[in-house]
Amino acid sequence: MTSSIAVRRAAGDDADVVSEVLADAFSDDPVVTWLLPKLMSRRTWRVRRLWTLTARSYFRHNKPVYLTGDGNGAALWSPPGTWVPSIADQLRDLPPMVPVFGRTLVRASRLQSQMMKAHPMRPKHWYLYAIGTRVESQGKGLGSALLREALDVVDAAGEPAYLESSNIRNVPLYERHGFKVVEEIRIAGGGPPMWRMWRDPA
Repeated sequence: MTSSIAVRRAAGDDADVVSEVLADAFSDDPVVTWLLPKLMSRRTWRVRRLWTLTARSYFRHNKPVYLTGDGNGAALWSPPGTWVPSIADQLRDLPPMVPVFGRTLVRASRLQSQMMKAHPMRPKHWYLYAIGTRVESQGKGLGSALLREALDVVDAAGEPAYLESSNIRNVPLYERHGFKVVEEIRIAGGGPPMWRMWRDPA
């Protein structure tokens, strides 16, 4: 049961564990695989580096990062009004991403632009950027525990939440926690589909 799974707010010194978890969880993700194909050189390093940079950015801005007690599940959230990266952040984050994506950098940049354009501006909301568990720990309720921990905070504030699911297999999990699909979008340039999901406060 998810109630018996410990979840805590992660601290900066958890960055390596969080990035390891998400790199493992998203290694076979359709969108990540489209951005970083399986046969791409140094792919394991690229996927891990992608999530290391992403996790560090969330810790740098003191955004909520959740980690299960066993270190096998993690989630990255942006509070209302904080999901749009500033110009300074974009300029700071771009150079270290160049070696991560290499020849697919333009593809990644176009995807980011498409996601930002599709992202609702109003009402203000919590944004679940990523949630995942290590492959060996999937199906054990960690994802539900992570969602419940954050959504308790969201509901207490009486605010909505938003996410994009990059894998159809995860949509039922989000639906069980109150999210509803508002749009299925196809990534420009021949990418896989994604599902935009919205949740009103419970």
